[in-house]
Amino acid sequence: MGDLHTEAQHEHSGQKLRTDAPLDHEGKGENFAPTDLIATAVGTCFLTVMGIAAKEQGWKLDEITVEIDKQMTTQGPRKIESLSLQIEMPPYLKADQLKLLKKATKDCPVLRSLNDSIKIKAKWNQSKKKKNTCLNFLPTHVFKETPQVTFFDLGVKESNGSDVVIHHGSALSPPNDEGFEQYYIHHHQIDHNLVLDGSRTLTLLNPEWDEQSHVIYLNQKMGALQIPIGTYHLSVSGKEGSMVLNQAVRDSDFDSSKEFILVSLRDRGDLRKAKEAEPVFWVWDDGRVKRLKVGEASCSNKKSRSGLAKSKGSVIPEKNF
Repeated sequence: MGDLHTEAQHEHSGQKLRTDAPLDHEGKGENFAPTDLIATAVGTCFLTVMGIAAKEQGWKLDEITVEIDKQMTTQGPRKIESLSLQIEMPPYLKADQLKLLKKATKDCPVLRSLNDSIKIKAKWNQSKKKKNTCLNFLPTHVFKETPQVTFFDLGVKESNGSDVVIHHGSALSPPNDEGFEQYYIHHHQIDHNLVLDGSRTLTLLNPEWDEQSHVIYLNQKMGALQIPIGTYHLSVSGKEGSMVLNQAVRDSDFDSSKEFILVSLRDRGDLRKAKEAEPVFWVWDDGRVKRLKVGEASCSNKKSRSGLAKSKGSVIPEKNF
């Protein structure tokens, strides 16, 4: 044992487990705290007994995730006050299967051992089937170009609102929540962002998409990026700043005072997971919008591929969206 670190070794397998005291209790927080192992025991026990129940029924289970929030007491002797479990179940399970698996967790021996001393709450969620989503870029129609002057039109069907967003220098919108990224989300507005000046990099997250993370290096030639309802987005400009025109499509429930909702990654495990996913990159290259991702691209049937050593991408014709 060095400092406040410990190491435990499983006699049969030789596997090792390390702990450290947490930051708020004289430690460095470099590993699991001992009380974290209790929370982990509850979560892994839930998963194990559900796996046993499924095996007995001859069911095949895909990934189930359990996220646990541990709360310590703030007064009196230091101990675990409560554990809150967020359990994400696969989308294909039927109601009777879910009922049986939930019932199986009541037989978790860790739960039985702790039930009288710690408040344990479980919230069950069933994942929705992921949407096969592709981003759309609405092309501009150039009327005329003369030296240093361009006349163009971007007509967005059913657009009933316009706003201009100016970034002065390398602005980040929305700003971070201390060390956590924040995102905007609209529930009653579809955005169509066209760069008028400069360039802007947007990050889009959507846990309901099969590809949950997208990074778009947006410039004027790419046309207007459509941001669907329910998609979390942030943007940042380079040192020169940028100006973007948004031609919005707003439904009857749109309320500007409620629509620009800030969501922090601090509070959303599903968004943190989406941010950790391998992103799809969208760039302008050789007169085309190009989609790049490690591995095969699934958004397009095009056979054209980029020449990047570790990436494969599809080329989207400029006016074929």
